[in-house]
Amino acid sequence: MKSIGIIGARKYKNRQSVIELVQSLPKDSIIVTSSCKGVCTWANEAAISEGLQVRIFSPDLANIRNHGDMVERYYHRNRQLISACQVVHAFISQEAGLTGGTRYEVLYAKRLNKELFLHWENEKVQRNFQPFLPLHDTENDFSAGWMTFFSEALA
Repeated sequence: MKSIGIIGARKYKNRQSVIELVQSLPKDSIIVTSSCKGVCTWANEAAISEGLQVRIFSPDLANIRNHGDMVERYYHRNRQLISACQVVHAFISQEAGLTGGTRYEVLYAKRLNKELFLHWENEKVQRNFQPFLPLHDTENDFSAGWMTFFSEALA
């Protein structure tokens, strides 16, 4: 029995690709996802339809004092979700690319050396075992170039 994380951008539009992934999984799989609209909702619906177990992670939004608290609760939820899976399937939107919470989850999965599949909206699937490297992660930083190099080397 494997726990399979299914995450993705809210702007990802190819619902059928998410459904087909869920339908292809072994019947004893446990789907680990969130309650976010789009990919996560579709994965949940497809898993229930296939009779698979589903584990939904939601942030604890009680007693939030400011915007920073709220953001940290979502990142905490993302870390819990990724930690609970053996394999992660991330669906990346063509419109927005690898951004926001999905990007954070992908980087966290790499840090934990999770088996990781990136499903691009152009239907390219990238299997990625590259461990997370302790490099800075800023757009214009020299190390960002190295991160791009390593991700392209796996393509």
